[in-house]
Amino acid sequence: MDSAPLAWSEHDRLAALHAYGILDTPHEKDFDDVVRLVADLLEVPIAAVNLIADDRQWFKAELGLGVREMPLDNSICKFALLGREAMVVPDTREDARFACNPLVQSEGGLRFYAGEVLLTPEGLPLGTLCALGYEARPEGLSERQAFALKTLARQVMSQIELRRVLRHQQALLAEQARAERALLQADRRKDEFLAMLAHELRNPLAPIASAAQILSLGLDPAKTRQAAAIVARQARHMDGLIEDLLDVSRVTRGKISLDLGVFDLREVVADAVEQTRPLIEKRGHHLALALPDAPAPVRGDRKRLVQVLSNLLGNAAKFTPDGGRIDLSLEGDGEEVLLAIRDDGIGMGPDLLDDAFSLFSQGARGLDRSQGGLGIGLALVRSLLELHGGSVVAESEGPDRGSRFLVRLPLYTGSVEERAPAAMARPAAGPALRVVVVDDNEDAAATLAACLEGMGHAVRSFHDPVEALREAPGWRPDAFLLDIGMPEIDGFALIASLRAHPALRDTAFIAVTGYGQASDRQAAEQAGFDALFVKPVDLALLQARLAQLAARTAA
Repeated sequence: MDSAPLAWSEHDRLAALHAYGILDTPHEKDFDDVVRLVADLLEVPIAAVNLIADDRQWFKAELGLGVREMPLDNSICKFALLGREAMVVPDTREDARFACNPLVQSEGGLRFYAGEVLLTPEGLPLGTLCALGYEARPEGLSERQAFALKTLARQVMSQIELRRVLRHQQALLAEQARAERALLQADRRKDEFLAMLAHELRNPLAPIASAAQILSLGLDPAKTRQAAAIVARQARHMDGLIEDLLDVSRVTRGKISLDLGVFDLREVVADAVEQTRPLIEKRGHHLALALPDAPAPVRGDRKRLVQVLSNLLGNAAKFTPDGGRIDLSLEGDGEEVLLAIRDDGIGMGPDLLDDAFSLFSQGARGLDRSQGGLGIGLALVRSLLELHGGSVVAESEGPDRGSRFLVRLPLYTGSVEERAPAAMARPAAGPALRVVVVDDNEDAAATLAACLEGMGHAVRSFHDPVEALREAPGWRPDAFLLDIGMPEIDGFALIASLRAHPALRDTAFIAVTGYGQASDRQAAEQAGFDALFVKPVDLALLQARLAQLAARTAA
């Protein structure tokens, strides 16, 4: 009689077997106990949980074999998979299927076999729970033995199913843990970004507010022009920050539009270099360009691509110590334009490298905010390049080993109204004091110093905390106004050094900073500051505080 066609395919069977993840796993007591019980109840020397893979039979548990796997060609169990009932062979040498099987035909070979198929809930056979002996058993299995084999096979399959459920549950828990970590990281980045946004906006606001007060004081024309220039410069800086924020909003909402055209990417490079040249020259960097003689035509938004390259060049300039080297090369390979920007700057560690293009990512954040920025530039770079069908990758051999950014773009082959500030009240005059202002932001230091001079105080300002530490004590100032977030020596370290100077025992110390949380005020108090003013400084309150200090000194 012809056998019924299989209700399953070998492809589906193997896929199910591999999905359980049980192949090549260590011994487990639950399975080992089953094969011992089978050998005892069926009175055989050999028993095994045998899983039939694509090219081998692998034993999850075995007794009497001494190996974990055998070639599939020598398998007796593979024939059991063809039926859904137990396969019992009383004498293997009388069965034509095993006429060429060396395990059967060899001297002292296997003569008896009984196997119960291990079926998934979907009816796919994974293997067998089998029992083997070296002597023929014409009587086969007793009813009790057959029942025991079938029952234990179901127990084995239940254990295998339990493994799958546990693995699925573990995967869900792992995914949940990853999602929770991602949420925590996103929340942390949000908090960091909001803190940095407040800091970065307060920085230009401080000199703007101070310059506005200078203008209201009616000072000489030179100081008026200086104040006006500061307002314009810092307003442009704020405009850039706000434009970056708007760009993020447009990109994340898919609302950004490109003004497409065809142009030579060499011209974009020239525009980007022109925009970043003042910063590059200020830092004393050497910029080397390697551009092709032939045009490198691309189709895109020229303004946006200038923004991309300016951002990358600006980053290279900011994060490379003074006097460094920046190399920009451009080449085409017939299908793409490849643009590489390499620097010998501070480089990136593996963690930062993996996260370089994430929104608001800017590496470890500390009090030294001398580089500035909101941590959104590289995220915009990637998003804008993707809108152009391009890409960008970052490479670095590690901290202090420099960085390399590689931009790819498809090669084209086709033929702020300014308003006058409101007049501000002139702070009430008070006793004249000797005041030292220390702030690495030159505009902030200059405007605050000018305001203090307008109040009648004698003022000296320093942009370098090291210079202030060396020069200021000899002037015996009555008060120091110290920025907190400065490079090399932050405000906390600077006040510790200054307070240790004998000539400054009676000097007052005031923190002037963009950080204004309760924790920042507590830290300033613990560091020994007499007061903390958040940028932009309220000059009337500052003058009142200085008057209190003057009265205390006079007493």
